[in-house]
Amino acid sequence: MFRDLLVHLRREINGQRAWDDTSAIHAIDRYFTFSSFHESARYSAERLRAAGLDKVEVLEAPADGRSIFGDWTMPLAWEADAATFDLIAPGGEATRLADRSQIPACLAMWSAPTPKEGVQADLVWIEKPSDRQSWKAEDVAGKIVFTSAHPHRVKRLLLEKGAVGILSDFQSPDAKLPDAVAWINAWSDDPDGWALTSRDSLGWCFLISPRRGEQLRARLKAGEKLRGHARVDATIQPGTLPVITGVIPGAGREEVLLLGHQFEQGAVDNAAGVGIMLEAARSLQTLISQGKLPAPRRTIRFLFVSECYTTMFWVEHARRARRTVAGLCLDAPCGVVELALRPLEITTNPHSQMSCVDALVAAIAREVMEDAPTYAWAERPFAMGTDNLIADKTIDIPCPWIGSHSRTWHSSADTPEVVDAAAQGRVACVAAAYAYLIATADGRLALDFAHLAAARGKAVLAAAGIRELDSLAEGDLDDCLRQLPYLADRHAEAVASALRLIPPAERAEVRRHVRALQREVRRTGRDEAASLARRAGRPGYTPDAHEPGGTLATIRPRRLVAGSLTYDRIAPEAREGRPGPRWSQALFTLLNWCDGRRSLAEACELAARELREGRTFAPDELARRIDPGAPSMLDYFEFLRRHSYVTW
Repeated sequence: MFRDLLVHLRREINGQRAWDDTSAIHAIDRYFTFSSFHESARYSAERLRAAGLDKVEVLEAPADGRSIFGDWTMPLAWEADAATFDLIAPGGEATRLADRSQIPACLAMWSAPTPKEGVQADLVWIEKPSDRQSWKAEDVAGKIVFTSAHPHRVKRLLLEKGAVGILSDFQSPDAKLPDAVAWINAWSDDPDGWALTSRDSLGWCFLISPRRGEQLRARLKAGEKLRGHARVDATIQPGTLPVITGVIPGAGREEVLLLGHQFEQGAVDNAAGVGIMLEAARSLQTLISQGKLPAPRRTIRFLFVSECYTTMFWVEHARRARRTVAGLCLDAPCGVVELALRPLEITTNPHSQMSCVDALVAAIAREVMEDAPTYAWAERPFAMGTDNLIADKTIDIPCPWIGSHSRTWHSSADTPEVVDAAAQGRVACVAAAYAYLIATADGRLALDFAHLAAARGKAVLAAAGIRELDSLAEGDLDDCLRQLPYLADRHAEAVASALRLIPPAERAEVRRHVRALQREVRRTGRDEAASLARRAGRPGYTPDAHEPGGTLATIRPRRLVAGSLTYDRIAPEAREGRPGPRWSQALFTLLNWCDGRRSLAEACELAARELREGRTFAPDELARRIDPGAPSMLDYFEFLRRHSYVTW
């Protein structure tokens, strides 16, 4: 199906060229100011134009701290020309602990300016600022607080109690890089928030490495009286965030989307993804221009965004009337293996958006990686965490995500030297083949995709049968037996999704084959359930039909806001103590099943089966996975309705 295509792509794609673009973008974005974002946007746009892409544009989204797209309030624009932090010893001698000109990440993003001469104050160590019993307001008032806590999570609390500023040696627990400096790009007052908006307070924070932090902590604990002198030359005001897009044109209005976020300080996260996209775009356009590949039926669009924020801007204001049949997200791929926390991963779609493209991207990856047996990669279930939020059912773009997990994440150690150029070449090959195959798919190819989805579904069901047998010790047999037909239905839907790639008038013949494949998948589900019953000592047993009841069965919620919810629309004091659900896997999953036709009870059942861990959660348990303090699922949805996130 795709081996000839991969032969062409392997000859054309150059991982070193992707790495060179990664390095060039990192050299600009490592300063993470909005002017640098516009500069790197111009770079990517110029590279797309040089590659021969059509309709290359740099769109501008408002960065005014007020505009909302989906549920995401846009940040304020930020510039920082210089910033230093000096440690002043009792004798007056100064030691420079942080200098933005040397390590840009030493200044938290959206840090506010100090007076021109800077700010000098006593330094005080607070181990756990979030533990209000461990310190008093007078301990921090008028002082610079030194802590190992994540500064974003304690910012509002410390500033409200009069702290002059924050110094932190925070580092992600997984990093274990004693000389790296963490990059803090969240500075809202809401500990569950992200970017600075117009309603957030202003303050500054410097970051130092854990090694320097340990040395400083020892001096303070020994009783040495130390002062800090901070200078920050910065501006915070309304501006714009760029979005870069360009296309390889197709014949119709349908599109395939490759997207990834730019505009962060890291190389793995995510200049590496941008470099891969640029190389995939260049290679495909070259092969098409040379006549080695036919022009695609569907347009292939490349989209470079600010993670989630301008993705939702594009969804609401720039997508226009185009029909995007599938996407692929590239976020933080191809860190070197030595620093990997997990292998390169292909994150699949949520069950509510089950699609044959999951099987397609995995099949391409197997082919591309087969001659690199030492480079580990794996599939994993849907996880909410990046621009794959377009797999939201209301946006309706099935979108796997290719990414890796490096110990250098969000730190000064995330440089081009920790990006694997050879791996970038392989991932660019996977991404280009994925986009081109979907863009050229006709009835024959769509049926091939359906076959891949059916084979994947049967393999998943076989593995699930074994897993459910292991779960019997914790759950009841009925629960385990109901999980298998649920999974069979989901994978049967993935098979049927191939029909989306065929014009309605041409579907009749392919639909006949697709339905046969769906029957095979469902038969596998029944066979695995029968086998499970036999192994459980209950041959021939089938559970009674399960109809969720109670009050939740009388409510049919319909979503009113697309994308992941953030609660940015709700003032923190009006949230009734509920945590912001920006990255909540449970809420994203549940809302995807709330279509106005299903009852809330049915949606809870489906979401609980999708999130299942050995047993299926009851609705109120599911609510507490979203909000540990939620009294019930009904209470939580009443809250959502009061704030116009759902209706019924």
